[in-house]
Amino acid sequence: MTWNLHGSQHPPIDRAAAEIRREAPDVVVFQEVQRSQAADLAHSLSMRYSWAPKHYPYTKLAPWLAEGAAIMSPHALDAAGHTEISDRKPSRSWQRRIAQWALVGRSDGTVFRVYNLHLSPHEDAAARRAEAVRVTELVAEHGDDPPAIVAGDFNDEGDPHIIFALPGIEHIVPQPSNPADTPTQVLDHVLLPPDATGVSVTVPAGGPEWAAISDHLPVTVRFTASP
Repeated sequence: MTWNLHGSQHPPIDRAAAEIRREAPDVVVFQEVQRSQAADLAHSLSMRYSWAPKHYPYTKLAPWLAEGAAIMSPHALDAAGHTEISDRKPSRSWQRRIAQWALVGRSDGTVFRVYNLHLSPHEDAAARRAEAVRVTELVAEHGDDPPAIVAGDFNDEGDPHIIFALPGIEHIVPQPSNPADTPTQVLDHVLLPPDATGVSVTVPAGGPEWAAISDHLPVTVRFTASP
């Protein structure tokens, strides 16, 4: 599952946790989530998590306001890291972008390296495409063992170059996920290894009750991994 939580608007963590619990995903990647929100969600869902700061809007004098990304799972979560993929933006700038990753290992022995992205918004198409290329280079550096899953808010409505630039295959294009009230834009994706089978995608229909949680809807992708 991928979900831009719009953490600066203080989403109701209990309601977000209830929706995640209903889907029971093996992995959730969050964008625009504060550290305390990630910790509260992980505690409520009995999941392990890794959080990484994207930017500090008021510098590091108010670290609790830092906006970031989180990877969360009820399974083993190891080897977490992150790196900037924007062009050396200052830590206080909302334009700063990161790629976050972690190894997720299920009890059945399947392991994936999960990448969490939040690419630049629509008005900066060239920067967004450059970020996608940097992510592809990063995945190549890590290698293809274990296989990679690349997910997040790609901000790619109307820009097919992003999916083409990133590693992995989008087997089924998800339904619109933004704005949550009346969704019209496809921004949130999960890219799977090419050999994934039995793929399905679930996106809520949206409405005021979803908009009260975030401006994005969660996207849940299920698939069968090759042995």
